[in-house]
Amino acid sequence: MQQTIRRAQTQRVLIVKPHLMSILKQLGATNISRCFDCGTCTVSCPFSEEMGSTPYPRTAIKYVKLGLEDKLVSSLEPWLCYYCGDCSNTCPKNAEPAEIMMALRRYLTTRYDFTGISRIMYFGRWRWLLAIIVVASLPLLLAWLLKGPVVTERVELATFAPYILVEIAGLTVFIVLATLLLINIYRMYKFTVGSLSGISLSRALIEFLKIVPLHFFTQLRLSKCSFKRYWYIHLLIFIGYGFSFILFVPLLRFTLTNEPFLFVHPLSTLGILSTIFLLIGGTYVLIGRLLKTQPIWKYSHHTDMMFVILLILVTLTGILTGIFRTLGYPILTYALFTIHLSLAAPFLILEVPFAKWAHLAYRPFALYFHRLRMLKEGLMT
Repeated sequence: MQQTIRRAQTQRVLIVKPHLMSILKQLGATNISRCFDCGTCTVSCPFSEEMGSTPYPRTAIKYVKLGLEDKLVSSLEPWLCYYCGDCSNTCPKNAEPAEIMMALRRYLTTRYDFTGISRIMYFGRWRWLLAIIVVASLPLLLAWLLKGPVVTERVELATFAPYILVEIAGLTVFIVLATLLLINIYRMYKFTVGSLSGISLSRALIEFLKIVPLHFFTQLRLSKCSFKRYWYIHLLIFIGYGFSFILFVPLLRFTLTNEPFLFVHPLSTLGILSTIFLLIGGTYVLIGRLLKTQPIWKYSHHTDMMFVILLILVTLTGILTGIFRTLGYPILTYALFTIHLSLAAPFLILEVPFAKWAHLAYRPFALYFHRLRMLKEGLMT
């Protein structure tokens, strides 16, 4: 009798959440009720063989249908999907399993985030819009309170916006956002792996170095999808953003100057390449989402559209600031730079730790955590 009681105490109780499916429908999984577990998505998925005996991606979808929220939160399957659309193209009931997996990623993002801001981003269109307006207004307020002298005879951007103030603000935002994102990744680890029990710290570190940097910088698994062009577009956007980050965070003191935009300067070349990559990638994705040219763009959540729109607007205002600075238009330069900062604020503060940009970090860590789980379960050596 005592042994039975102890066994019952050690067994985990599954709590059913009946409204889980309706929650996922709000996040884009509108056709999930049509799924009847036929397995076609598993057969068509290029990643299903990597999951071993687990019927990928059906397992995560079944968790939703059964209301097993704890099982879903501890699952890594949604992050191992790259939305190539093959499963949706072959689904006999048009359940759109690829979009279901996308909705699951949005849901998991809200669960990892301890601040609750992700829920505002994903569940409330008007609250989300209000959040963007509030965050965008902060640089405008700071520009009004802390701006330097407005020189109108010539362009003196570094006088209007002293680089030391912009640098301090930029580094502060970077540190805060990086901290928030790392906390969320740690929460993801606790939900999915729990602990390193049975795995040496050195082995965990080796696996980290083998997996996370490679897949963070390349998103290499995306190249296995049938729509390979999307991988190239994704790389363009990532590289363009990387160049932009280098120019305006560690090298800000060299880029925020009163000097004209010199096309022959190496930093100017880097800025031009960043602009070209971001505009090509962002415009391609925006047109795809508007015309629904591929399965991955058939359905667009409001956060998806705003992400790409902000990306394009931040890029355009940034390059226009450089153009007006070179042409010698002081007022236009100061105005465009202020607008650029006001658009960059919600793009970074809201997107990096709480929405679309966060997915870029969750994916490689999901691969890493998946490897740790396999090591813990003895499925690999």
